[in-house]
Amino acid sequence: MRTALVTSSGGEYSVTVGAGVSGSLGNSLRSLFPGLRRLGIISNPVVWSLHGPSILSHLGADLRTVVALHPDGEPAKTMATILALLDRFIEERWERRDPFLVAGGGVTGDMGGLVAGLLLRGVPLVHLPTTVVAQVDSAIGGKTGVDHPLGKNLIGLFNPPRAVLSDPGFLRTLPLAQRRAGLGEVIKYAFIGDRALFTLLSERIEELVSDDFHAGLWEEVVFLSSADKAGIVSRDERESGERMLLNFGHTFGHALEGAMGYSGILHGEAVALGMLSAARISGAMGLSTPATFGAIRDLLRRAGLPVTWPGGISFEHIAPYLGRDKKSSRGQVALVLPEEPGSVRIVRDYDPALLSQGVFS
Repeated sequence: MRTALVTSSGGEYSVTVGAGVSGSLGNSLRSLFPGLRRLGIISNPVVWSLHGPSILSHLGADLRTVVALHPDGEPAKTMATILALLDRFIEERWERRDPFLVAGGGVTGDMGGLVAGLLLRGVPLVHLPTTVVAQVDSAIGGKTGVDHPLGKNLIGLFNPPRAVLSDPGFLRTLPLAQRRAGLGEVIKYAFIGDRALFTLLSERIEELVSDDFHAGLWEEVVFLSSADKAGIVSRDERESGERMLLNFGHTFGHALEGAMGYSGILHGEAVALGMLSAARISGAMGLSTPATFGAIRDLLRRAGLPVTWPGGISFEHIAPYLGRDKKSSRGQVALVLPEEPGSVRIVRDYDPALLSQGVFS
């Protein structure tokens, strides 16, 4: 097992990656919370049917658990779901000393973190991410939130966890399409500055998207990506500067998800298209050459990710979501644009007409 440390407003916490993480779950939680008697678990029915019995077996028989499941999928990421989860724990007369274990993917992590931040003005939590997106990105950094009909993740707060425990073995049970989609976030790290990760993906990405699950390779990819995220959010927790680089691909990606009603496309697939959109705009501004667009497109193709926009989606469909992006300032969204593999820049001053270059067939 390997560990990356995150410095946050709530104190330092560790991101532990390794095949033995889930097996030592009970010991890890008791180390974090001496005298632990009761644990709240937030998950969804799909994850719980696959991993619930194993998780409970690793906690120990002496620990009382309260399991709250929310509906699966991005459409469930609403305030109505948050209120239902809060109701459950308020009815259980929850106390601040009783932590939460949030077990699932990005949707579960975002909502579980929000519930923990709101209930009793703050209950400690630990993330047990079970998807690629959650392990390499969303479980790290303290962002929580739910979607609004007018935009993605517009309601939320920063709530750093006490720990992130990532067992790449969970990824074995994911459908291949989910593992491939998660590589959208991994490729992001490679292009914003992790040249070692870029080299690894360039040489071995076909192994990651094959039917066979290469456990050791996935563990390496998860750790490198986690360490990248941990370093960036430690230096810029509230997204005032460097952390904005992590939005590479997300400006157009989030807008596309919104335009599609948060269904019909996986988050990593939307991020993949968003990176290509950013590369198109970068080229139109003279910040990069066609080779940069080609390098991104080639890696995405090899990962089995989409490289053309869904039919029927035009710039007019996504424009309202771009205008409500969380990173907007004075009505203009900041863009994270690639210059070359391993180098991106934040651009705030540009001709808004260039945004239409981001939608292509």
